[in-house]
Amino acid sequence: MDSPRTAVVLVGQNPTPALLSSLTLPADHLLLVGSDGTLPVAHRVARAVERLTDRASVRVASVGPDPHDFGPVTDTLAAFHRDNGEEPWFLDYTGGTKVMSVAAALFHEQALPADRHPQVLRWRHYLDAQRDLLRTADGSHPGRPVAGDGVDLRTLAEVHGARWLDDRDPEPVRLFVQGGKQALLARFPDMTPAVRRGVVAEGRVLSHLLRHTRRHQGTEVLGPRQVADPLHPAGAVADFDAVVRYRHRVLCVEAKSRPDDVVARAGWTVTKARRVFGGAVQVLFVHSGPAVPGLRARVTAYNPALSARSVHVWSLDDLLARLTSFEEVRKAFFPGLGAPPRGAEGTPHPAAPGARGPGSPPPERHPDPGDGPVLVTSLGGSRMGTLTAVHAHRPASTLILPSRQSVLGGVREAAARTLYAAEHPGEARPGAALLKESGYRDRVRFTPEPVDGSDTEAVTAVARRWIADQGSGAAPGPVIVDITTGTKAMSLGLAQAARRSGACVTYQLGRRRTVVCLTHGAVPLRGRARVDWPLLLPGYSPLAGPLAERACEAALGQVDTGLLDAARTALVRAAGGPVGVWMDDSLGDPVECLSAQERPSLVLTFDDRAVGLAAPGWTRRRTPGGDAHPVGRGAWAQSVFSATLLLNTGCDVAGTVVALTRPGGDVSRAVELVDWITQAEEGRRGDPARIGFGEPLRPLVAVASPEALPELFDTDVSLL
Repeated sequence: MDSPRTAVVLVGQNPTPALLSSLTLPADHLLLVGSDGTLPVAHRVARAVERLTDRASVRVASVGPDPHDFGPVTDTLAAFHRDNGEEPWFLDYTGGTKVMSVAAALFHEQALPADRHPQVLRWRHYLDAQRDLLRTADGSHPGRPVAGDGVDLRTLAEVHGARWLDDRDPEPVRLFVQGGKQALLARFPDMTPAVRRGVVAEGRVLSHLLRHTRRHQGTEVLGPRQVADPLHPAGAVADFDAVVRYRHRVLCVEAKSRPDDVVARAGWTVTKARRVFGGAVQVLFVHSGPAVPGLRARVTAYNPALSARSVHVWSLDDLLARLTSFEEVRKAFFPGLGAPPRGAEGTPHPAAPGARGPGSPPPERHPDPGDGPVLVTSLGGSRMGTLTAVHAHRPASTLILPSRQSVLGGVREAAARTLYAAEHPGEARPGAALLKESGYRDRVRFTPEPVDGSDTEAVTAVARRWIADQGSGAAPGPVIVDITTGTKAMSLGLAQAARRSGACVTYQLGRRRTVVCLTHGAVPLRGRARVDWPLLLPGYSPLAGPLAERACEAALGQVDTGLLDAARTALVRAAGGPVGVWMDDSLGDPVECLSAQERPSLVLTFDDRAVGLAAPGWTRRRTPGGDAHPVGRGAWAQSVFSATLLLNTGCDVAGTVVALTRPGGDVSRAVELVDWITQAEEGRRGDPARIGFGEPLRPLVAVASPEALPELFDTDVSLL
């Protein structure tokens, strides 16, 4: 059998999947493929693989500056395939952008046809993070269990661009772990009671975790660690009281002597843990004394993004009493590793007509609205791409494939309204009755059942059957498959269905407001989508007057309403087109506003673009009527990132966040922390600030006062 000797692994911002795949695939030669923006990540993975394995060669390649362009991805892999003598090769398409993954998988399928390489489906992989398997395109294959030999906490931190400060290992905690309180007091007799309580709390947690994990393979426990600051080599950018590893999963531990400290520190602790170890990390907060009823709920109320699945809050008494073995530690914090998938393993999917055949070629030219095209697309976490796909293609009929995790409410009507607006420019927003009477609602439909968002072949089968049904009519229209939204597996499944059905495959480039067809290249857009913003901005209401007049008194200490109003006025004045202004509803509630700093307070919408404005306060109240506490620079930076994530959920690449703060204090340090969290490239630091789109997870921080706003607020966003 012509088993490959070379593996190609795609690399994105999260390096862990690429590292695990590189260590798992049985190849002598490894090629890591990223974009210009992720080359530093790819090189860090390459260094780790070279240190941990005896690969004959490890190379890094880039697809260029734009990872959202099919052409350069295909060209890069085609050049590699030629240089490889057209010999077979493994592919892992987990990393990189969606376009990179789909283009790579389609090229792999084309370059290694099944009639010449019968095992090719077993050479194409993606990482199933829930089961720790490299799943293959062959549904009957059990997959490859992830290998992590040699991967330790230092390696996981280093591939994420972080390193420990080796000289910051606190002696007091180490003394307590080795000799208890007596050893601590003998060495530090003058330690204050408050400091001693903190050291004892950390030491008891660390001792307990060490006792139950130290003799089990694949585990590692470290005491207090500090992370080096890349901008200030002598300083630290983050710290952890303890860090636990089981295989490649990480648990960061924070021990607090007071329960209220958990609520205050939760957001920043989770943010820095994810920055150092990636998305697979979990965080454990342990507070001294007995359990406090409702403490976990208070953490979620203060920061709704801190879900119980990845953030644990335990009392020290419970920890000592309930975790008395390694298995109990594993079940509490690392459940489900290697668990079987939901449903029956290996259940075949109903085959679509010609599911494995090469299919017919796409049309000679890309269909335009006058051809009555049929659109097939999916529904992901953000519904923005689904609505803009309907606007771009003006389909006669649309099929939307939702996954089990998709939120369907209001999508069909919003898509119909977007289609109506595209075909009736200038008319008033249609109501539900008009959409139904005029047939627009009937032009949008969902599959009867949701698809498995991680099952490529299931998506292919569903899409192929529907496309075949559409083609059986008297005058079938050309088919367009838009892969912008949904999971990578869903996008690849749709692309495969299109290739086997003679359909066009398109992807929307939010940065350039362009649609690209895999066959025909860039497709001209007609106008801008009139997006149904209430669907994409739940929890926000239209705002007519000043924000300060609508916000309750408690909210005035959580966010800087004066600065927000000034920025909003400037952007509306600069706009050459209509602007919608939306206010975070929680600002009017004296209880809900206590977490308002975690969200954009205002969102300004410009047709199909959205600018979120955030101005987290430097003092906060944690309970209604409670005292105002100063906010640390890390917590302020975390709030900015939390607001950025929230806008990204609704708007994806069509949204961007501008965070504002007034001059004074150590603002520059807070800005540095925002850059560190979002992994901003070193070369971009210090560049003139400009509002732009395409990098929705990198907020723009502006130091301003209401009387002196920077030039970026003179931007006409309606032209971007």
